[in-house]
Amino acid sequence: MEIFIISILSLALAFNVGANNAASSMSTIFGAKIMSKIGTVSLAFIFVFLGASLFGEQVVETVGKELLNTDFLSLNSYFIYLILIIPIIAIIIANRFKIPIATTHIVVCTIFGIGLSYNTLNTIKTIEIVAWWVATPIIIWLLNFLIGKYIYFELIDKLISLDGRKTQKISFTLKLLLISSACFLALFAGANNAANAAAPMVGLNLISANDAALISGFFMALGALLFGGTIIENIATKITSLSIIRAISVNFTGGTFLAVASLYGIPISMAEIITSGIIGFSCSTSGFSETFKKKSVFQIVSFWILAPIICVFASFYITNILIGVSK
Repeated sequence: MEIFIISILSLALAFNVGANNAASSMSTIFGAKIMSKIGTVSLAFIFVFLGASLFGEQVVETVGKELLNTDFLSLNSYFIYLILIIPIIAIIIANRFKIPIATTHIVVCTIFGIGLSYNTLNTIKTIEIVAWWVATPIIIWLLNFLIGKYIYFELIDKLISLDGRKTQKISFTLKLLLISSACFLALFAGANNAANAAAPMVGLNLISANDAALISGFFMALGALLFGGTIIENIATKITSLSIIRAISVNFTGGTFLAVASLYGIPISMAEIITSGIIGFSCSTSGFSETFKKKSVFQIVSFWILAPIICVFASFYITNILIGVSK
């Protein structure tokens, strides 16, 4: 019975991760007005599932086997429920407010809290992951800020100076690049985020990392298809206006980091990456003060900072309580 409940909760978590996080990989297409919301979530469904099934195994192995210096089998089943229930609650709240929360941070930080309580946290792996978490959004923000500040308007001026026939060809090429870059981003969003839901099942040896990535990838893709539209709209339209060139930049820079992290087995937040790139462009055109005055930006950054911290403390103290009760 417990295995059944854990499996259902894992799939529910995968569904919510897809609705909140994986769907936002296509937000740039919608923001640049290249495709409808239905079209974007349909593409997200296809490429999120492909990414999880083809490249998700390594990150699933990291989260399911390497964060703690102990086997999940040695933990009381209450703690497995904790790893699933806390992130589900956090993501449901974020979905309610249409905020792209860092779902990877939520899941991993919940495991961190349990590891701290049991004194079984893999310190080296923790430092490695947190270093990626700190560096990645800063680098993505900086790259897109510099592109927006020093390259973007020069490209626009050159495009304006071209004759009509060349402009049409370039416009078609840019649209093709945008769709390709979004699919590339969604592919590795699926690969990296599959671990969020699959980790408990893999840690309990209920299923192999490869099969877990495949199954959780499908439910993530389904969540993106059915409920990802509201998150896509919030990212794409309420931070800054997205031209095709800006969207391509955000997709390729974010997708490259996700691809490298996935291949190294590092769980990072796709939503944080994509949103950092968009905020970088907003800062380059609207300025820092105007960008961070926006309610949507303030809410997103607040959730990024507070949600992982809350999850660490919640799982740490609940674990201590459960340990005390079981004695």
